Amino acid sequence: MASITLYVPDQEPIAIELDGYEQITIGRGPDNDLVLDHASISGSHAVIQNEGGSFKVTDLGSTNGTFMDGAQITEAPLVNGSRVLFGSVDSVFSDGEAAPADDPAAGGDAVYGAHHAQIAEVSNRPGGFVDLSPIEKVVKKDAVGMVAMIVGGVAILAAIAMIAIAATMTPA
Repeated sequence: MASITLYVPDQEPIAIELDGYEQITIGRGPDNDLVLDHASISGSHAVIQNEGGSFKVTDLGSTNGTFMDGAQITEAPLVNGSRVLFGSVDSVFSDGEAAPADDPAAGGDAVYGAHHAQIAEVSNRPGGFVDLSPIEKVVKKDAVGMVAMIVGGVAILAAIAMIAIAATMTPA
């Protein structure tokens, strides 16, 4: 059974079975079949098409591009073991047959199998990568702001305590 496994940074891998679909659209927009919430993915990034059991991937004019086995593509056939990079989201296509690396008796190379096991830890950004997210990443917290928030919280708690004490006191 053909499938593609996507390795979105900081998320669990996503495995999608492809055999039952004519096409699957991939993008950040909600109208896609596979919505990937990652800054390097365009609203409509790419489409995977099933043409009678043969699969191909087509870039839909994405900002950060689609790459297959290291080369930028606009359209390319998927073969067993193809590595596809959607922006900076890595993926591996499988046609459902065992990779030669999985069968040492057939002369497979064990390093090939280990390579796939490490994909989730590897992120190759293509040249010219642009992060188009409108939300800026917070890299470092402001220490003065954090102290001000803590002092403010303590002041609010003290005011509540004073109100509670005043409410329990009876006039003399």
